[in-house]
Amino acid sequence: MQRGSAPVLPWSLLVPVLLVATCLLGAWVQATVPPAEGDVVATALLDAGRAPRRALRLAQRPGWSQGMVVSVSPEVETVLGVGAGRESRTEYGPEVSVPLYMEWQAGAGRGQAHYHVRVGRPEVRAVDDEGMEPAWRLAEELGAVSGRDGVVVLSDRGTPVQAWLQLGPGASAALSTLVRAALSSDWLVTPRFPEEPVGAGGRWVVARAMEGWLAVVTYELVELDGARGRVRFLLLSQGADGPPTPRAEGELRFDLSRPFPERLEVSYTSRAELGTQGARRLEVVRRTRVTLESGSPLAPAHPEMIAAPWISEGEQVRAP
Repeated sequence: MQRGSAPVLPWSLLVPVLLVATCLLGAWVQATVPPAEGDVVATALLDAGRAPRRALRLAQRPGWSQGMVVSVSPEVETVLGVGAGRESRTEYGPEVSVPLYMEWQAGAGRGQAHYHVRVGRPEVRAVDDEGMEPAWRLAEELGAVSGRDGVVVLSDRGTPVQAWLQLGPGASAALSTLVRAALSSDWLVTPRFPEEPVGAGGRWVVARAMEGWLAVVTYELVELDGARGRVRFLLLSQGADGPPTPRAEGELRFDLSRPFPERLEVSYTSRAELGTQGARRLEVVRRTRVTLESGSPLAPAHPEMIAAPWISEGEQVRAP
């Protein structure tokens, strides 16, 4: 089974992008106190794009509400050896579907608004018979988010300012860490719009400081028709000593009359090498494809899906 991903900017354009973001970060650090982990530290407009241009700002309307479904499809590829004699194997993990309901709760001033988040009942689908047991275990663990409530504070430029979610009792440390990361400023569920007006073809970067890392998201406004548009993005991360590494790429369709996207598709990638070289070299590539679709969170369960249990009470998990 092959997974596709949205096309992104050419690598030749992204090398200078990382340099620009690094310079911006250096200037920002010299002028202020050190940033907190995950903070948005710099935004730079690279190209304003073609006319007509407009300032991209999300509407924060009282009474707004929307259902959406987040789907996650993981896979792990292992490659043993190098050259013509190498052996490759790809395994697909359980597919997860999580319904969400977002509702405007209150204005927060400065173009920000509070949104109430309600998590529906997650469902898990095994891709084959061997995956049934892991799918059951995952469904049980996801019971800790089933029916939970939370809050997201979102700016009109698409930046999550604050977020928290109440987890059910017995939530594992791994699930708490995953939810915390999803709620943090590092998520890519909303676009990060620039201050300046842009048109189709516009490009900008958002740089963020992390512990020992610089993360840079490059956006390209592929099309803009009135309040609706489409952006492509690529997330690069760079450690203190290593080269820039692609971590995520995707595409997002937005409508400025609503605060959350109509559709999102993003593929996350991580690589690790075990062993040294030659026949003993083992490379592990993990890919996770995430999609978000606007729609009713109350759709009936799919007959092939395993529903997570419905759990009450629990603990609160906040973004870092």
